[in-house]
Amino acid sequence: MRTVLMLAAVAALTGGLTACGAESGSSLPSTTTQHSATYSSDAPSTVRPSSAPDAGSPDANSPGATSPGAGSPGAGNPDTEAPDTPKPSTAPAPDKNGFTTVDAGKYLLDGGYYFQSPTGNIMCGFLTAAPYGVGCQLGKANIISPKLPNCTDAPNRKVAAHLYQGKSELLCTSQGIFVGIPQDGSPAGGAVLNYGQSVTVNGYTCDSSSQGVRCMADGHGFAISADDQHAF
Repeated sequence: MRTVLMLAAVAALTGGLTACGAESGSSLPSTTTQHSATYSSDAPSTVRPSSAPDAGSPDANSPGATSPGAGSPGAGNPDTEAPDTPKPSTAPAPDKNGFTTVDAGKYLLDGGYYFQSPTGNIMCGFLTAAPYGVGCQLGKANIISPKLPNCTDAPNRKVAAHLYQGKSELLCTSQGIFVGIPQDGSPAGGAVLNYGQSVTVNGYTCDSSSQGVRCMADGHGFAISADDQHAF
């Protein structure tokens, strides 16, 4: 009888434990954690600005957006402006022989008018005192006229020519008759009468060219250079 009671007690105890375990399992909280996919509103935007041109502005590559060219009226190119009106020249015109007359005042020296050729080999003077009028002499002669047999390149036998009162002649001179002597000590001979220029004093006109100097008045005169001297 005792054995039966003990078995019954064990059976009752076993059933109670089973029922208690089933209840406990339904009420325990779950230990599984779920992470939410939450995004911060402060994250920077990754959207890029559109490269498409604004509807109200012309495309930089379209024909309508091209700026005026350098030759267009709107560019203000100075090449399209009217040129200035040329001003008349005030330089003296050459005479019929191609010589340009210059002011005799620049050759005034010690009461006379003196000039020299660009090479300095021909020196001339317009003299107010008789009997020379206008004349020239050479520093060096390459060829001496046969009409001057006594002339040389020696300082006291220089080749010269002069014109006075309608008469021209060749001569030898021992002095610097037609050589201007500046008072300030500058080189003798007077200012240069350049090739293609002409000067007139007291009715006598002298022309300067690469061929030499030619002086005349009323159809009479002389021509003088290192290679030729003659009167006419």
